[in-house]
Amino acid sequence: MFKIILTVFLLFSAALSEVVAQKSLNLSFGFPEINLDYEGNFDGLRTVYRNGWSITLSGYKIRQNGVIYGFDVGVNRYGNGFQYDRMRFDIKEIHHFSVLPFIGYNHSIREAKFSIRANLGFGLGIVPIENKTYLNDKSFQTGYTSYGVPLYDLTFSGSQEVKSRIFPLLKPSLELHYAVGERSTLFLKGTLGISLMNSVIVRDFPEVLLDGENYSVTHSTSLSYSSLEIGYSYRIK
Repeated sequence: MFKIILTVFLLFSAALSEVVAQKSLNLSFGFPEINLDYEGNFDGLRTVYRNGWSITLSGYKIRQNGVIYGFDVGVNRYGNGFQYDRMRFDIKEIHHFSVLPFIGYNHSIREAKFSIRANLGFGLGIVPIENKTYLNDKSFQTGYTSYGVPLYDLTFSGSQEVKSRIFPLLKPSLELHYAVGERSTLFLKGTLGISLMNSVIVRDFPEVLLDGENYSVTHSTSLSYSSLEIGYSYRIK
């Protein structure tokens, strides 16, 4: 793993030195949606808030033949919580950082202010969040009768574990740019973040007690996502 980190760091240094010499930058704000999988015999207890936000900063160079190469760094943050019936219980968010060199191609439409760019990045996602333990958690009462008695007697015990702090990430994207000045454009960007790990974060609840019955459920995510982004690009040189 150390060799992977060192290799990416060296790629980052080389790409950044090249990019800084050309001074072309993108800044984008996105609205990603994470993928989740469920296993077990209790579908009622769900992980919710799969949507979130992202910020990505990219440095790149466009050659005369349209070839793009550069580097981007970003952070994705997702809301996080549990839901049963109509009641939701928020917990600390899920987030990860990404570090990716990329290559691509730019096509400018003649006699128009529009251009289309397709990029493919490959690098690392980094998950800094801590593991958690849930033991007979009663934070979640989904409603009460007029006498103050819970409608559902629900408790759960288990854990949230980060299976891999660093995971390989493939990131294809398509951008539509509109020139708003001699050196600047506004753009829309569609992005897929494809994790190459089956499960990066796993929530395992082997004991879910509801009205005296015992169930089990597992929530997992590879941290793959899809996102729509809006951004601003500026060519310094």
